[in-house]
Amino acid sequence: MLEALISLLILAFGILGLAQVQARMLVQTRGADARATAIRLIADLGERVRLNSVGAQPGANADYSATLSPYSTLTNGDFAAPEKPTPDCGNAGTLCSSSQQAAYDVWAWHQEISRLLMNGRASIWQVSPHQLQVIIAWQANENTNATLTGGAADRQVASPLLVTGSAGGTACASNTSGLICHIDFIDIPTN
Repeated sequence: MLEALISLLILAFGILGLAQVQARMLVQTRGADARATAIRLIADLGERVRLNSVGAQPGANADYSATLSPYSTLTNGDFAAPEKPTPDCGNAGTLCSSSQQAAYDVWAWHQEISRLLMNGRASIWQVSPHQLQVIIAWQANENTNATLTGGAADRQVASPLLVTGSAGGTACASNTSGLICHIDFIDIPTN
């Protein structure tokens, strides 16, 4: 009888271990899926920039910091989503200039980020005459309460499931507390 009880206890610990491994795999899978989505969204923005190469160019001024590409936000690390531009370049019958198309592309791109990534936000700014830096940030998972409201046993069970991330660079870290960031660069095509 004692051997059977010990066997059940060992089996129970094994099942609990498997459950913890499964839960951790789910967290990691969701994180990998979100990162793949962020990479795909940056590639989408890169295609928009390449398709609108005229609209992506900085102004005629040689000092690119004074005349940024229309795809760039004005402030390094600004994660505010832009307002919907007018005219609506998404309508088939609307004629838009290259810079209006760029404004619409940025707005539509931000809409996709907020739709596809949990608490998703992005920032784009020009770092050289022919390059944009893009940061996409998103919430890692629903459980953002690092202290949890339960007792020590609850925290011990939940702590392996918490995803925490810190990204290099002050622009990402300063405006994205509790979020995971992906940083990439897009080349502005030359005409």
